[in-house]
Amino acid sequence: MADRSGRLPSRFSTAFTLTLAVLLVTACGQEPEAPYAHDTTENDEKAPSPDAYVLAPGVYSIESSDGSLYFQMVIEQDGTYLTRDPDGETIVTGRWRDDRGRACFDPSGAKEDNQERCWINSSLSEDGTFTTTGADGSDSYTVRPVAN
Repeated sequence: MADRSGRLPSRFSTAFTLTLAVLLVTACGQEPEAPYAHDTTENDEKAPSPDAYVLAPGVYSIESSDGSLYFQMVIEQDGTYLTRDPDGETIVTGRWRDDRGRACFDPSGAKEDNQERCWINSSLSEDGTFTTTGADGSDSYTVRPVAN
């Protein structure tokens, strides 16, 4: 394909450039699929700090103010979650997302109390925990990432 100078013929480099451009435009034009749709107008008055802990798949212990286990949350890569009581029984399942330290949970079911709720995370403390506070400021918990 290359001539003696090592350069590719111009028709090859033009075709290559066009193919690469099409691939880049196609890849860059795709929006990542959101775990679930949500209304961004509700509870948007409080934004997380740039240093906020961003949730990732894993297991988290949610602790009460006295340090005792309130429940455990298992966050899955596929956008689902479940919570377990201290005895290991599943309490709630649903869908989750984290918008750079603003974690939102949409529990399954049609009950009135099964509405999406968002939490603002603090930065990670030296002891490996962070604090999460309801976006409406109503509740606050200590969260400890734990091994799977």
